[in-house]
Amino acid sequence: MANRFVETGRKCVFLVVVALLLAACTGNGTQGDGLMSSSGRSSEVLVVCPDKDWNGSLGDSLREVLEAPVAGLPRTEPMFRVSQVNPEHFTPMYQKQRNILVLQVRADATASRLLVERDKWARPQTVLSLSSPRADSLAVAFSCVQERIVQHIMQGEMRRFQRAQRAQEDASLNRRLQERYALSMVLPEGFFFAVCRPDFCWLRKETKYWGQSVMVYTEPYTSESQFSPEHIAALRNRLTHAYVQGSSEGSYASIDDRFYPVLYRNFAFPNSPYAVEARGLWGLFGHPGDHMGGAFVSYTFLDTVYQRVVTADAFLYAPSDEKRDLLRQEEAILLTLQAVDTLSAAKK
Repeated sequence: MANRFVETGRKCVFLVVVALLLAACTGNGTQGDGLMSSSGRSSEVLVVCPDKDWNGSLGDSLREVLEAPVAGLPRTEPMFRVSQVNPEHFTPMYQKQRNILVLQVRADATASRLLVERDKWARPQTVLSLSSPRADSLAVAFSCVQERIVQHIMQGEMRRFQRAQRAQEDASLNRRLQERYALSMVLPEGFFFAVCRPDFCWLRKETKYWGQSVMVYTEPYTSESQFSPEHIAALRNRLTHAYVQGSSEGSYASIDDRFYPVLYRNFAFPNSPYAVEARGLWGLFGHPGDHMGGAFVSYTFLDTVYQRVVTADAFLYAPSDEKRDLLRQEEAILLTLQAVDTLSAAKK
């Protein structure tokens, strides 16, 4: 598939070809299909390019994008951990990395080109190769496809989290969701129902150092205004005020937008024609002794099976830990949520 990209303020006058491939299985590994198991920490990206590019304006642009602060966190954390290796040192040891971005200047190329390959040298793996005829056009090419590069890496991270969560799934939680709410969601072991009401549930996972929470709530679809930021925020605050209390009497959870506004955007939620993502901060209010708070992300989408609006919401309390990957684990859970047509199933 070929697309021409237009960058804000100027035109990208070259062709970028995007191909998605399942690579052939080669080499010796541990996956049973010839591929090695990938390595690397969560949200880590290895950039393959010459030192002169990494230490120049191209490297500055790469770091500005890939190490940009994650939106909606109480403390600054980069989107990805980024490291670099020279092409001549890109040995099989490095080829096991989970996320790889290869930058190449190819004199025989006639246009800039982005190639996206999954599981090329290891599994699971995302390899993105951006090539261009000249060094200056390579920098322009990256500026035009940077959002797509970030999207491919994030999708790979979500798939990895979900693969691990399916391996540790607590099927009893999913059964209860299906029976009570006609919804299915993959929840790993450790979560439990803290609140279960007809149109609202709150599931929690607590450790010594942090707590993860997932809420799911529904309402009949009546109008498009249910997807407005005002309605999404008001409904969340009303439900958390009623069901998510702190340890002190009178304290309750609510959106905390005193310092950072909640960020809303349209989102392509799986199996839904329309959805809105919200990211921001929450906190406890109503009692001066309760100071808990943290980050939350929610997806509000239209369920066409039952003509209702469904919100999948995750929030995190991790006062002493990095929050990016803990919240991404919860995002991966939310993105498995889907409606179950129990009515049709009952008729069969």
